[in-house]
Amino acid sequence: MSYDIFCYKSELGIPDENEADKVIEADNDKWIKKEQNAETKLAIVKALTQFNPRLEAFDFDYGEISKLTQTTIEEAKNKFDHIELNPHEGDIAIQLTIFSNHVFITVPYWYQGDQAKQVLTNIRDYIKVIRDTAGYFVYDPQTGEVFDPAEDNFNGSDQYLSGSKHLDEIINPNQTPKEIKKPWWKFW
Repeated sequence: MSYDIFCYKSELGIPDENEADKVIEADNDKWIKKEQNAETKLAIVKALTQFNPRLEAFDFDYGEISKLTQTTIEEAKNKFDHIELNPHEGDIAIQLTIFSNHVFITVPYWYQGDQAKQVLTNIRDYIKVIRDTAGYFVYDPQTGEVFDPAEDNFNGSDQYLSGSKHLDEIINPNQTPKEIKKPWWKFW
């Protein structure tokens, strides 16, 4: 389970959930004709890695992908046309995937306390870098909020903290929470 944020390119010029859904769906569907925007994608990658030099780009092995998918190397490159930025080992596990018209930010729910606060700070900072670089708006599917980070701040703290607090219950729904368990010898 993860907390997911989408930063997306808007044609409307105002934050809109329906538009966000369409942009994200189109970017993820390899069969839909869409605007390819390599310059913006690379500018976002450059800005994020300058902001946090510990982010590392994942290198796709297009030769291996083409063998596995029985396609040409060019077809493999077209299918995997996004850029993944991953944290350095030991850093907060926030992954950023940069597509032609949106950026997908994902972080696991396993952080609590000060680390959870750091997660939220990092997300907020990355959103601002992406907004300053590409003008993208933000869609938070957990809260249903769509906003312009130039005007509003990311405020997913309640949702993230709620998810991380109850992660054990979510993963093991049949297990009784520890604080409610009775000692083995109490029958009543």
